Amino acid sequence: MNYLPTHLLDKILFKLDLKSLVMMQCTNRSIKSHISDDPSFEIGYSSRAPFSFIYTFSKGAPFIFYQPFGSQCESSSNVKTFASLEGIHNYILGSCSGHLLLYTSGLYVVNPLTKRFRLLDHSGSMLLATIFNGPNNKVSNIEERAMCVGFALDQSRATTTKRFKIICILEIHTTYAFEISDGNSWRFSETIITTTNSKSELTKRMKPVYLEGTLHWLRNDGSIIAFNIETEQARLIPSVFHLEPEMKLLFTLDDKINRLTLISGTKETISVYTLMGDTSKWSIFRKIENVLIMDSELEYWNVVAYDGKHMVVRDKEEDSSTGVAHVYNMEDNHWGAWWPTACQAKYNLDVFRFTPFFSFFEHTKVVVDSTDGHLASIMRLMDTTKQINLLFRLMALGYDK
Repeated sequence: MNYLPTHLLDKILFKLDLKSLVMMQCTNRSIKSHISDDPSFEIGYSSRAPFSFIYTFSKGAPFIFYQPFGSQCESSSNVKTFASLEGIHNYILGSCSGHLLLYTSGLYVVNPLTKRFRLLDHSGSMLLATIFNGPNNKVSNIEERAMCVGFALDQSRATTTKRFKIICILEIHTTYAFEISDGNSWRFSETIITTTNSKSELTKRMKPVYLEGTLHWLRNDGSIIAFNIETEQARLIPSVFHLEPEMKLLFTLDDKINRLTLISGTKETISVYTLMGDTSKWSIFRKIENVLIMDSELEYWNVVAYDGKHMVVRDKEEDSSTGVAHVYNMEDNHWGAWWPTACQAKYNLDVFRFTPFFSFFEHTKVVVDSTDGHLASIMRLMDTTKQINLLFRLMALGYDK
Protein backbone atom coordinates (compact mmCIF):
# COMPACT_ATOMS: atom_id res chain seq x y z
CA MET A 1 0.00 0.00 0.00
CA ASN A 2 2.92 2.38 0.68
CA TYR A 3 3.93 2.23 -2.98
CA LEU A 4 0.46 2.41 -4.48
CA PRO A 5 -0.07 5.60 -6.54
CA THR A 6 -2.28 8.11 -4.75
CA HIS A 7 -4.96 8.16 -7.45
CA LEU A 8 -5.31 4.37 -7.28
CA LEU A 9 -5.38 4.41 -3.48
CA ASP A 10 -8.11 7.06 -3.54
CA LYS A 11 -10.10 5.01 -6.04
CA ILE A 12 -10.15 2.17 -3.50
CA LEU A 13 -10.77 4.31 -0.41
CA PHE A 14 -13.57 6.34 -2.01
CA LYS A 15 -15.61 3.13 -2.31
CA LEU A 16 -15.49 2.41 1.44
CA ASP A 17 -18.15 3.35 3.95
CA LEU A 18 -17.13 5.26 7.08
CA LYS A 19 -16.68 2.22 9.30
CA SER A 20 -14.44 0.52 6.75
CA LEU A 21 -12.49 3.76 6.34
CA VAL A 22 -11.90 3.91 10.11
CA MET A 23 -10.63 0.33 10.02
CA MET A 24 -8.29 1.16 7.13
CA GLN A 25 -6.70 3.90 9.22
CA CYS A 26 -5.65 1.24 11.71
CA THR A 27 -3.81 -0.89 9.15
CA ASN A 28 -1.10 1.45 7.92
CA ARG A 29 0.44 4.74 9.09
CA SER A 30 0.75 6.23 5.63
CA ILE A 31 -2.90 5.43 4.87
CA LYS A 32 -3.95 6.92 8.21
CA SER A 33 -2.00 10.10 7.41
CA HIS A 34 -3.47 10.27 3.91
CA ILE A 35 -7.05 9.92 5.18
CA SER A 36 -6.68 12.24 8.15
CA ASP A 37 -4.21 14.87 6.94
CA ASP A 38 -4.75 15.32 3.20
CA PRO A 39 -7.40 18.01 2.54
CA SER A 40 -7.86 16.80 -1.05
CA PHE A 41 -8.91 13.38 0.22
CA GLU A 42 -11.61 14.92 2.43
CA ILE A 43 -12.98 16.89 -0.51
CA GLY A 44 -12.96 13.83 -2.78
CA TYR A 45 -14.50 11.48 -0.24
CA SER A 46 -17.14 13.96 0.91
CA SER A 47 -18.25 14.66 -2.67
CA ARG A 48 -18.94 10.94 -3.11
CA ALA A 49 -20.53 10.37 0.29
CA PRO A 50 -24.12 9.07 0.38
CA PHE A 51 -26.94 11.53 0.96
CA SER A 52 -27.61 11.83 4.70
CA PHE A 53 -28.87 14.40 7.13
CA ILE A 54 -29.50 15.18 10.77
CA TYR A 55 -32.59 16.78 12.30
CA THR A 56 -34.60 17.73 15.37
CA PHE A 57 -37.58 19.97 16.18
CA SER A 58 -37.09 23.65 15.34
CA LYS A 59 -38.46 24.58 18.75
CA GLY A 60 -35.89 22.34 20.42
CA ALA A 61 -36.14 18.81 21.78
CA PRO A 62 -34.15 16.44 24.01
CA PHE A 63 -33.17 14.25 21.04
CA ILE A 64 -31.53 14.34 17.60
CA PHE A 65 -32.11 12.01 14.64
CA TYR A 66 -29.43 10.99 12.13
CA GLN A 67 -30.60 9.46 8.83
CA PRO A 68 -27.90 7.96 6.58
CA PHE A 69 -28.62 6.35 3.24
CA GLY A 70 -27.25 3.54 1.15
CA SER A 71 -25.28 4.50 -1.93
CA GLN A 72 -28.28 4.48 -4.25
CA CYS A 73 -31.12 5.63 -1.97
CA GLU A 74 -33.35 3.08 -3.65
CA SER A 75 -34.99 0.93 -1.02
CA SER A 76 -36.97 1.71 2.11
CA SER A 77 -34.47 2.90 4.70
CA ASN A 78 -34.98 2.50 8.43
CA VAL A 79 -31.29 2.71 9.29
CA LYS A 80 -31.76 5.62 11.63
CA THR A 81 -30.01 6.49 14.86
CA PHE A 82 -30.93 8.99 17.54
CA ALA A 83 -29.36 10.72 20.50
CA SER A 84 -31.40 11.09 23.68
CA LEU A 85 -30.17 14.01 25.77
CA GLU A 86 -31.93 13.06 28.99
CA GLY A 87 -34.21 16.10 29.21
CA ILE A 88 -31.67 18.67 27.96
CA HIS A 89 -33.12 20.71 25.09
CA ASN A 90 -31.03 20.71 21.95
CA TYR A 91 -31.02 23.08 18.96
CA ILE A 92 -29.09 22.52 15.74
CA LEU A 93 -27.79 25.83 14.42
CA GLY A 94 -25.51 24.66 11.63
CA SER A 95 -23.68 21.82 9.87
CA CYS A 96 -20.34 22.13 8.10
CA SER A 97 -17.47 19.79 7.13
CA GLY A 98 -18.61 16.97 9.42
CA HIS A 99 -19.21 19.32 12.35
CA LEU A 100 -22.39 20.52 14.03
CA LEU A 101 -23.04 23.84 15.74
CA LEU A 102 -25.34 22.99 18.65
CA TYR A 103 -26.92 24.70 21.60
CA THR A 104 -27.64 22.33 24.50
CA SER A 105 -26.55 23.50 27.93
CA GLY A 106 -24.18 25.82 26.08
CA LEU A 107 -22.92 26.57 22.57
CA TYR A 108 -20.82 23.72 21.14
CA VAL A 109 -19.03 22.69 17.98
CA VAL A 110 -18.96 18.88 17.81
CA ASN A 111 -17.71 16.21 15.41
CA PRO A 112 -19.73 13.02 16.04
CA LEU A 113 -17.26 10.88 14.08
CA THR A 114 -14.03 11.91 15.84
CA LYS A 115 -15.84 12.38 19.19
CA ARG A 116 -14.26 15.81 19.60
CA PHE A 117 -15.98 19.01 20.76
CA ARG A 118 -15.38 22.60 21.73
CA LEU A 119 -17.43 24.70 24.15
CA LEU A 120 -17.83 28.28 22.92
CA ASP A 121 -18.45 31.47 24.88
CA HIS A 122 -21.52 33.08 23.32
CA SER A 123 -22.01 35.78 25.94
CA GLY A 124 -20.54 38.40 23.60
CA SER A 125 -23.16 37.80 20.90
CA MET A 126 -26.05 40.24 20.75
CA LEU A 127 -28.16 37.93 18.55
CA LEU A 128 -27.65 34.70 20.50
CA ALA A 129 -28.53 36.53 23.71
CA THR A 130 -31.95 37.31 22.21
CA ILE A 131 -32.50 33.68 21.19
CA PHE A 132 -31.25 31.77 24.22
CA ASN A 133 -32.24 33.40 27.48
CA GLY A 134 -34.07 32.88 30.74
CA PRO A 135 -33.79 30.08 33.30
CA ASN A 136 -33.17 26.48 32.21
CA ASN A 137 -32.17 27.59 28.70
CA LYS A 138 -35.74 28.38 27.67
CA VAL A 139 -35.93 29.79 24.17
CA SER A 140 -37.52 32.94 22.82
CA ASN A 141 -38.34 33.14 19.11
CA ILE A 142 -35.97 30.26 18.33
CA GLU A 143 -37.84 29.09 15.23
CA GLU A 144 -37.88 32.55 13.67
CA ARG A 145 -34.46 33.80 14.76
CA ALA A 146 -32.18 30.73 14.49
CA MET A 147 -32.04 31.16 10.70
CA CYS A 148 -29.98 34.32 11.36
CA VAL A 149 -27.05 32.13 12.51
CA GLY A 150 -24.55 30.96 9.89
CA PHE A 151 -21.81 28.36 10.53
CA ALA A 152 -19.04 27.84 7.97
CA LEU A 153 -15.60 26.41 7.40
CA ASP A 154 -12.82 28.91 6.72
CA GLN A 155 -11.55 27.44 3.44
CA SER A 156 -8.51 29.73 3.33
CA ARG A 157 -6.79 27.24 5.67
CA ALA A 158 -6.04 24.06 3.67
CA THR A 159 -4.92 21.80 6.51
CA THR A 160 -6.49 19.01 8.55
CA THR A 161 -6.94 21.32 11.55
CA LYS A 162 -9.72 23.59 10.33
CA ARG A 163 -10.91 26.99 11.43
CA PHE A 164 -14.54 28.01 11.48
CA LYS A 165 -16.57 31.17 11.70
CA ILE A 166 -20.02 31.85 13.10
CA ILE A 167 -21.79 34.73 11.35
CA CYS A 168 -24.95 36.20 12.86
CA ILE A 169 -26.94 38.55 10.65
CA LEU A 170 -28.80 41.36 12.43
CA GLU A 171 -31.79 42.79 10.55
CA ILE A 172 -33.13 46.21 11.48
CA HIS A 173 -35.73 47.35 8.93
CA THR A 174 -33.69 47.65 5.69
CA THR A 175 -30.26 47.59 7.36
CA TYR A 176 -28.12 44.48 7.92
CA ALA A 177 -25.16 44.17 10.28
CA PHE A 178 -23.04 41.10 11.01
CA GLU A 179 -21.61 39.59 14.19
CA ILE A 180 -18.55 37.39 13.73
CA SER A 181 -16.92 34.78 15.95
CA ASP A 182 -13.90 32.57 15.25
CA GLY A 183 -14.55 30.66 18.46
CA ASN A 184 -12.44 32.97 20.59
CA SER A 185 -14.32 36.29 20.64
CA TRP A 186 -17.25 38.16 19.10
CA ARG A 187 -17.01 41.35 17.06
CA PHE A 188 -19.01 43.31 14.50
CA SER A 189 -18.04 43.36 10.85
CA GLU A 190 -17.18 46.75 9.37
CA THR A 191 -19.64 45.94 6.58
CA ILE A 192 -23.22 47.21 6.92
CA ILE A 193 -25.77 46.91 4.11
CA THR A 194 -28.76 49.20 3.65
CA THR A 195 -31.27 48.06 1.03
CA THR A 196 -33.15 51.31 0.47
CA ASN A 197 -34.64 50.13 -2.83
CA SER A 198 -35.85 46.82 -1.42
CA LYS A 199 -37.82 46.61 1.82
CA SER A 200 -38.21 42.84 1.89
CA GLU A 201 -37.33 40.90 5.07
CA LEU A 202 -35.29 37.76 5.61
CA THR A 203 -37.35 34.62 5.02
CA LYS A 204 -38.30 33.19 8.40
CA ARG A 205 -37.23 29.63 9.25
CA MET A 206 -34.99 29.52 6.16
CA LYS A 207 -31.39 28.58 6.98
CA PRO A 208 -28.47 30.27 5.20
CA VAL A 209 -26.69 28.37 2.41
CA TYR A 210 -22.89 28.16 2.22
CA LEU A 211 -21.25 28.22 -1.22
CA GLU A 212 -17.66 28.99 -2.23
CA GLY A 213 -16.68 30.79 0.97
CA THR A 214 -19.89 32.80 1.20
CA LEU A 215 -23.00 32.49 3.38
CA HIS A 216 -26.29 33.38 1.66
CA TRP A 217 -29.54 34.43 3.37
CA LEU A 218 -32.79 34.41 1.36
CA ARG A 219 -35.26 37.30 1.58
CA ASN A 220 -39.01 37.16 0.94
CA ASP A 221 -38.74 38.77 -2.50
CA GLY A 222 -36.17 36.21 -3.72
CA SER A 223 -33.17 38.51 -3.26
CA ILE A 224 -30.17 37.35 -1.23
CA ILE A 225 -27.84 38.85 1.38
CA ALA A 226 -24.38 37.35 0.78
CA PHE A 227 -21.48 37.49 3.26
CA ASN A 228 -17.95 36.33 2.37
CA ILE A 229 -16.41 34.81 5.51
CA GLU A 230 -12.83 35.39 4.35
CA THR A 231 -13.02 39.02 3.21
CA GLU A 232 -15.89 39.76 5.62
CA GLN A 233 -17.59 41.81 2.93
CA ALA A 234 -21.34 41.65 2.28
CA ARG A 235 -23.50 42.43 -0.74
CA LEU A 236 -27.09 42.27 -1.95
CA ILE A 237 -27.87 39.91 -4.84
CA PRO A 238 -30.97 41.51 -6.44
CA SER A 239 -32.63 38.31 -7.61
CA VAL A 240 -36.45 38.18 -7.67
CA PHE A 241 -38.87 35.34 -6.91
CA HIS A 242 -42.62 35.71 -6.51
CA LEU A 243 -43.90 33.51 -3.70
CA GLU A 244 -47.48 32.39 -4.16
CA PRO A 245 -49.94 31.57 -1.32
CA GLU A 246 -49.72 27.96 -0.05
CA MET A 247 -46.39 27.48 -1.86
CA LYS A 248 -43.75 25.44 -0.01
CA LEU A 249 -40.22 26.81 -0.25
CA LEU A 250 -36.69 25.45 0.34
CA PHE A 251 -33.45 27.42 -0.14
CA THR A 252 -30.55 25.05 -0.62
CA LEU A 253 -27.46 24.06 -2.64
CA ASP A 254 -27.25 21.81 -5.69
CA ASP A 255 -23.96 19.97 -5.14
CA LYS A 256 -24.07 18.47 -8.60
CA ILE A 257 -23.85 21.82 -10.43
CA ASN A 258 -22.59 23.87 -7.47
CA ARG A 259 -25.32 26.50 -7.61
CA LEU A 260 -27.73 28.12 -5.17
CA THR A 261 -31.11 26.46 -5.59
CA LEU A 262 -34.68 27.43 -4.72
CA ILE A 263 -37.35 24.74 -4.61
CA SER A 264 -41.01 25.75 -4.69
CA GLY A 265 -43.77 23.22 -4.26
CA THR A 266 -47.52 23.14 -4.75
CA LYS A 267 -49.92 20.22 -4.57
CA GLU A 268 -49.52 19.78 -8.34
CA THR A 269 -45.81 20.29 -9.04
CA ILE A 270 -42.44 20.81 -7.38
CA SER A 271 -40.23 23.23 -9.30
CA VAL A 272 -36.44 23.51 -8.98
CA TYR A 273 -34.86 26.91 -9.73
CA THR A 274 -31.15 27.70 -9.89
CA LEU A 275 -29.56 31.12 -9.51
CA MET A 276 -27.75 32.11 -12.69
CA GLY A 277 -24.56 33.87 -11.66
CA ASP A 278 -24.23 36.02 -14.76
CA THR A 279 -27.74 37.47 -14.51
CA SER A 280 -28.65 36.99 -10.81
CA LYS A 281 -31.97 35.53 -11.93
CA TRP A 282 -33.79 32.44 -10.71
CA SER A 283 -34.05 30.15 -13.74
CA ILE A 284 -36.35 27.10 -13.89
CA PHE A 285 -34.24 23.96 -13.92
CA ARG A 286 -36.70 21.13 -13.39
CA LYS A 287 -40.39 20.41 -12.78
CA ILE A 288 -41.59 17.29 -10.99
CA GLU A 289 -45.14 16.04 -10.78
CA ASN A 290 -46.12 15.97 -7.13
CA VAL A 291 -47.93 12.63 -7.25
CA LEU A 292 -47.42 11.99 -3.52
CA ILE A 293 -49.46 15.02 -2.52
CA MET A 294 -52.12 14.89 -5.24
CA ASP A 295 -53.11 11.36 -4.32
CA SER A 296 -53.33 11.87 -0.54
CA GLU A 297 -55.37 13.66 2.09
CA LEU A 298 -52.60 15.31 4.08
CA GLU A 299 -52.44 17.22 7.32
CA TYR A 300 -48.99 18.55 6.43
CA TRP A 301 -46.27 18.38 3.78
CA ASN A 302 -43.03 20.16 2.93
CA VAL A 303 -39.78 19.82 0.99
CA VAL A 304 -37.04 19.39 3.60
CA ALA A 305 -33.80 18.48 1.79
CA TYR A 306 -32.12 18.48 -1.63
CA ASP A 307 -28.59 17.91 -2.98
CA GLY A 308 -29.01 17.85 -6.76
CA LYS A 309 -29.31 14.06 -6.89
CA HIS A 310 -32.11 13.49 -4.38
CA MET A 311 -35.00 15.49 -2.95
CA VAL A 312 -36.72 14.68 0.33
CA VAL A 313 -40.40 15.47 0.95
CA ARG A 314 -41.93 15.03 4.38
CA ASP A 315 -45.69 14.54 4.78
CA LYS A 316 -48.29 13.28 7.21
CA GLU A 317 -51.68 11.88 6.29
CA GLU A 318 -54.65 12.92 8.38
CA ASP A 319 -55.35 9.43 9.70
CA SER A 320 -51.70 8.59 10.43
CA SER A 321 -49.95 8.89 13.80
CA THR A 322 -46.54 9.65 12.31
CA GLY A 323 -45.01 11.58 9.43
CA VAL A 324 -43.22 9.98 6.49
CA ALA A 325 -40.25 11.18 4.43
CA HIS A 326 -40.06 10.27 0.73
CA VAL A 327 -36.98 10.49 -1.51
CA TYR A 328 -37.14 11.45 -5.19
CA ASN A 329 -34.19 10.30 -7.31
CA MET A 330 -33.47 13.23 -9.63
CA GLU A 331 -31.32 11.09 -11.94
CA ASP A 332 -33.76 8.19 -12.39
CA ASN A 333 -36.89 10.36 -12.12
CA HIS A 334 -38.86 8.34 -9.61
CA TRP A 335 -39.90 8.27 -5.95
CA GLY A 336 -38.00 5.65 -3.99
CA ALA A 337 -36.83 5.33 -0.41
CA TRP A 338 -39.01 6.38 2.51
CA TRP A 339 -39.01 6.13 6.31
CA PRO A 340 -41.16 7.29 9.25
CA THR A 341 -40.01 10.61 10.71
CA ALA A 342 -41.38 9.90 14.20
CA CYS A 343 -42.31 13.56 14.56
CA GLN A 344 -45.69 15.20 14.89
CA ALA A 345 -46.81 17.30 11.94
CA LYS A 346 -47.49 20.39 14.05
CA TYR A 347 -43.77 20.81 14.72
CA ASN A 348 -41.33 22.24 12.19
CA LEU A 349 -38.12 20.29 11.70
CA ASP A 350 -34.63 21.71 11.39
CA VAL A 351 -33.09 19.43 8.76
CA PHE A 352 -29.38 19.74 7.93
CA ARG A 353 -27.32 18.00 5.30
CA PHE A 354 -24.55 16.17 7.13
CA THR A 355 -21.42 14.46 5.76
CA PRO A 356 -19.36 12.84 8.56
CA PHE A 357 -15.60 13.19 8.27
CA PHE A 358 -12.35 13.12 10.26
CA SER A 359 -11.27 16.77 10.13
CA PHE A 360 -11.30 18.75 13.35
CA PHE A 361 -11.15 22.34 14.51
CA GLU A 362 -8.54 23.83 16.82
CA HIS A 363 -8.68 23.58 20.63
CA THR A 364 -11.15 20.68 20.73
CA LYS A 365 -11.44 18.01 23.41
CA VAL A 366 -12.40 14.35 23.29
CA VAL A 367 -15.74 13.54 24.88
CA VAL A 368 -15.63 11.58 28.14
CA ASP A 369 -18.89 9.71 28.81
CA SER A 370 -18.75 10.18 32.57
CA THR A 371 -18.38 13.98 32.42
CA ASP A 372 -19.97 14.90 29.07
CA GLY A 373 -23.04 12.66 29.08
CA HIS A 374 -25.30 14.68 26.77
CA LEU A 375 -22.49 15.20 24.23
CA ALA A 376 -21.56 11.50 24.41
CA SER A 377 -25.07 10.65 23.23
CA ILE A 378 -24.63 12.92 20.21
CA MET A 379 -21.23 11.39 19.43
CA ARG A 380 -22.82 7.94 19.25
CA LEU A 381 -25.02 9.07 16.34
CA MET A 382 -22.49 7.59 13.92
CA ASP A 383 -23.14 4.06 15.20
CA THR A 384 -25.57 3.08 12.44
CA THR A 385 -25.76 -0.54 13.58
CA LYS A 386 -28.51 0.44 16.01
CA GLN A 387 -32.12 0.57 14.84
CA ILE A 388 -34.39 3.18 16.39
CA ASN A 389 -36.39 1.43 19.08
CA LEU A 390 -40.17 1.51 19.50
CA LEU A 391 -40.08 3.11 22.94
CA PHE A 392 -38.11 6.12 21.74
CA ARG A 393 -40.35 6.53 18.70
CA LEU A 394 -43.35 6.71 21.03
CA MET A 395 -41.50 9.28 23.14
CA ALA A 396 -40.93 11.45 20.07
CA LEU A 397 -44.51 11.13 18.87
CA GLY A 398 -45.86 12.14 22.26
CA TYR A 399 -43.36 14.92 22.92
CA ASP A 400 -45.06 18.25 23.65
CA LYS A 401 -42.94 20.27 26.06
